[in-house]
Amino acid sequence: MMQKLYYFILFTIAFGCHTHAQIQSKPKLVVGVVIDQMRFDQLYKYQNRYGENGFKRLLREGFNFKNANVNYIPSETAPGHSSIYTGTTPAYHGIIGNSWYDRELNDFIGNVADSDEKIVGSLNENPYGASPKNLSATTISDELRLGNNFRSKVISVSIKDRGAILPGGNSPNAAYWHDWESSPGYFVSSSYYMKKLPKWVSKFNALEKSDAYLNESWNTLYPIETYTASTADDNDFEYSLGGKPSPTFPYDFQNMREKYRPSGTEYRLLWVSPAGNTLLTEFAISAIENEELGTDEFPDLLNISYSIPDVIGHTFGPQSVEMEDLYLRLDKNLGDLFTALDTKVGKDSYTLFLTSDHAASPAVSYLKENKQNTGIARIEAYTEKLNAFLDGKYGAGAWISNFNGNNVYLNKNNINEKKLLLPVIEQEVADFLMTLPEVYLALTAHDLQTQIYENGLRKTIQNGYYPERSGDVLVTYKSGVVIQPDSGAAVENVKGAVHGSGYSYDTHVPLVWMGLGIPHGESVRAVNPIDIAPSLAMLLNLQLPSAVLGKPLEEFFNEN
Repeated sequence: MMQKLYYFILFTIAFGCHTHAQIQSKPKLVVGVVIDQMRFDQLYKYQNRYGENGFKRLLREGFNFKNANVNYIPSETAPGHSSIYTGTTPAYHGIIGNSWYDRELNDFIGNVADSDEKIVGSLNENPYGASPKNLSATTISDELRLGNNFRSKVISVSIKDRGAILPGGNSPNAAYWHDWESSPGYFVSSSYYMKKLPKWVSKFNALEKSDAYLNESWNTLYPIETYTASTADDNDFEYSLGGKPSPTFPYDFQNMREKYRPSGTEYRLLWVSPAGNTLLTEFAISAIENEELGTDEFPDLLNISYSIPDVIGHTFGPQSVEMEDLYLRLDKNLGDLFTALDTKVGKDSYTLFLTSDHAASPAVSYLKENKQNTGIARIEAYTEKLNAFLDGKYGAGAWISNFNGNNVYLNKNNINEKKLLLPVIEQEVADFLMTLPEVYLALTAHDLQTQIYENGLRKTIQNGYYPERSGDVLVTYKSGVVIQPDSGAAVENVKGAVHGSGYSYDTHVPLVWMGLGIPHGESVRAVNPIDIAPSLAMLLNLQLPSAVLGKPLEEFFNEN
């Protein structure tokens, strides 16, 4: 009798512990935070000025992968968000850039452009519809919805349309973004998801927060002389805004908006203000409350993409006082988000990751002044030289349909009419481009489809090659070289940050996790953002996204 009682107690304890572990191991809410154009070093560069509740809390409580790198070219926003959530590269999910050349249309198409859909929530009709139709692989968002018979909710929010649409995948409950074109800074969606905005979104828009924020000025949080991690505020490396004679604080948005109003772009000013991050944070918290995320047994997913750092980077560069002040304010926004999650979902009930779609190099004019390697790939001049080379070898003809910097699209009709072999012309073009001093490597579509590259830039180029949309020759440039479409710009005159290469200044991004199921620690093991989706699949016991290449982050699953 005593022996039976002993086994019964042992079984009860074991079963109870197992059930408790199962319940505790699956978060009620997963939150993905993508900070557009965040470099890894920005976690630390301003660390002594961060508060305790934002970035410092992530590092204090979470797990920091210090050697995370984007593993494809181009390192841009649309490929970045797609890769994070599909767990694969553009070679499989098909989003090869923020836009790409379409041979049939003889024009560029946007990554989320969809003429069959309409924008929902604009005060004025917006002719530019949007959807995830160009995404050719499932996301972790899709797998969560499918895996729980659509009882899990997925909400994606961003300032940019692509920052909301692509993370949500094919079947989220909703994706929302900031519309500056046809409404007074409202959050809008697409007819792909809904016929009209939910009441809570309409109520949020009715608060006219965009308008209120544009009636404020942006000045530094602290005395400007204390911003020693950055260059002097007045310099030649940054663009000026709103007709200002110099790119310097303060920024009087109320005055600027009057100048931009006639062109209908006044609300775009919010994209170059830290208030844009605040607006998005408030909207995300409102989504948590009104969508009741994380309140039942089916895990939900909230995707948040902060777009403002990317616009600030392109305008001023990562070396600027504007960027430093932006991150000090974003740190406070993250603190507010984390506090809301603690309160509304429960500190031990959510799992969060923070990463970036790409990093960026400082302005090349800044690099030049400081004697760093840099240069310009002048695409207009390259195209002329390439056409002249092919004319001289094969006779006059329209050889190039489009050359956008990374992709050369050959005129296949011209090649066929001359009875030439496409792989031969591809190789001729690649060989010629390799003679240009700024070019590091040019690979043909034929080689990218028939060869397997194991590492280095050849591998990152191949990871970004999608036959249906990519060019016939893919080009990458030497370290420090930036692409310019025209031939006239001097290095000294190229302002703001650019990105897109396979070099670490564009690929090295933060990757920090926090919350339920995440140990505290850090690792210098080489990982990629495409490892996020399979890790979430394992944490949530879901099917892997359809084209996954990433590997689950083993630090979360090692048995003690």
